[in-house]
Amino acid sequence: MDGVDATRRASFGLSVLVALGWYATVITAIFVGWSGVPAAPNRDCSAMFSCLTPQEEIGLMVILGGPILAGLLVSTLVVTGLLARLVPSSILTGTLSALGGVVVVAVAGAVWQGVR
Repeated sequence: MDGVDATRRASFGLSVLVALGWYATVITAIFVGWSGVPAAPNRDCSAMFSCLTPQEEIGLMVILGGPILAGLLVSTLVVTGLLARLVPSSILTGTLSALGGVVVVAVAGAVWQGVR
């Protein structure tokens, strides 16, 4: 038994932290890119949601993005639980589970739009 190494598993907690780091990186990049876009000088405010203040835009994003983020987190936890048993690296497990969570939510959204 001295020469046999047990298979190494990825830490579930570290893998989830890596996945959350990816989500935070993407959200931060979107906000940084969004804040650098100047507003058009002559905006037509006749259409719905065309002349929102930055606070109203953030509130709308939270209302619409909240369920999507909740779905991402739940699917990421499930995918991380499955991958942490198979992949020995926490970084790889977190990255793959973040990608897997995005794929699961995208497929669920596509199916939901197809049924409607």
